[in-house]
Amino acid sequence: MFIAGIEPKAPGMHIFSQTLMPRLGLPQLLTIAKKMGHECEIYCEEIAPINWERIRQADMILISSTTSTAPRAYALIKKIKEDMNPQATILMGGAHVTFLPEEALDKGADYVFRHEADNTFPAFLEWWSAGKDSRELLRIPGLSFVVGDSYHHTPKPGRVNLDSLPTPDLDLIVGFGKPGAIPLITSRGCPWDCDFCSEVSMFGRAFRFRSEEKVIADIRYYNRRYGKIPIFIADDNLAANRARLERLCHEIIANGLVRSFSGQIRLDLAQNPEMLSLMFKAGFERAYIGYESTNAESLEAMGKGLKATSMAEYTKIIHSRGLEIHAMWVLGFDTDTIATVKDNIRAAINWKIETSQFLILVPIPGSRLYEQFKKDGRIFNRDWSSYDGHHVTFYPAKMTPRQLQVAVMLEAMPKLYNHWQTIRIFVDENWRSAKASFRLRSWHPLRRIKTTLITLVVRIWGRGVTRKMKRPIRDYLKEIPSTSTGVDAFRL
Repeated sequence: MFIAGIEPKAPGMHIFSQTLMPRLGLPQLLTIAKKMGHECEIYCEEIAPINWERIRQADMILISSTTSTAPRAYALIKKIKEDMNPQATILMGGAHVTFLPEEALDKGADYVFRHEADNTFPAFLEWWSAGKDSRELLRIPGLSFVVGDSYHHTPKPGRVNLDSLPTPDLDLIVGFGKPGAIPLITSRGCPWDCDFCSEVSMFGRAFRFRSEEKVIADIRYYNRRYGKIPIFIADDNLAANRARLERLCHEIIANGLVRSFSGQIRLDLAQNPEMLSLMFKAGFERAYIGYESTNAESLEAMGKGLKATSMAEYTKIIHSRGLEIHAMWVLGFDTDTIATVKDNIRAAINWKIETSQFLILVPIPGSRLYEQFKKDGRIFNRDWSSYDGHHVTFYPAKMTPRQLQVAVMLEAMPKLYNHWQTIRIFVDENWRSAKASFRLRSWHPLRRIKTTLITLVVRIWGRGVTRKMKRPIRDYLKEIPSTSTGVDAFRL
């Protein structure tokens, strides 16, 4: 059987738009299908256009989407069903359809995979090959489908043992070639349960890890295929288990696999400077950190588990250990005002953070925030393509939607990516890196030069993106409310 996978393109630009890094859901599932004997290929629209002649030949089409790419996914289903391949079976998966499966079924999907599909998908393929007995279908967990006029949702699937999964075959992605970086996931789950995030609803609160031996095997596999290229570890919190991260760093060093690594950590890992030093020695160069806000009330309200008074010092410690920072900020919580938004901008500049993304709070399906805002009638825009962190879709509590939109997208981002800030960061970054490298006796001049140049390119690209986004953002301003109608009902 020929199975085609499609990852729809994002609706707009951001500072990493040029980084052609696919999500790993489709490569993971279709690697499993390939090992079962099926012919598979993946079209990631950010990397290469869809080959519609191949889609016409597909027996089964699996589409993965986020909330912001859901409209594009539904448009693709419509095109496939009406024009390209009406006989093909359409499957959908991903966080968005996990929480809104009936929407996806109404838009034309034949089956929806909810939550983790690593066990559900092969079970479904076996059911399909065995003759499609409808009684057996009901025994496959994590599936949603329609029979007659009724929706059917089988029970939530169990947690996946990550060591049971094969290394994703990225060669299944058409046009991937030799990438600039490889994504790698080594854990799932999160204990923090921030109310604006759907991670816990999707993967559970308990952390699960791929063993160090398996991760090392993954890296060796990609070494053989692509050479010693950078790796982005896409775990939500790479340092969730610090003992495990320590073991992994030692294994990387011992096996001669040091190269440019980056990954997501919490800011409070700065409480363990020795761990940061070890990460640097293992090749980690850039930390992606969810700062979210410097507003103490906002941090408490979102359940971040971080004290605002410690953030500046933690930033200094991380920098002192040689790591660059990409900070992610979220603005628009009920405790945020125009003044606190400006405080966040000043912090990002004063703390000399290399790159930042200021994002507007998104009431994403699957989060407690979405359910609360929906209950309170605060959501005014249900066009999912606007749920990308660049567009206000709800009534903030202490400012108007337009004020929030302007503060984040037309003021914060341009200030961070002006030429003066880029020159300042470039000089400071080189000085900090040199000091850290000599202090830690881990000097890799070519690696550091490349990292610094990447930061410079990202900042220059970021300035261009913020300028290009001005017109569509100003057009969006005409569509959103200029007043806080109804806000008094839920004002804190």
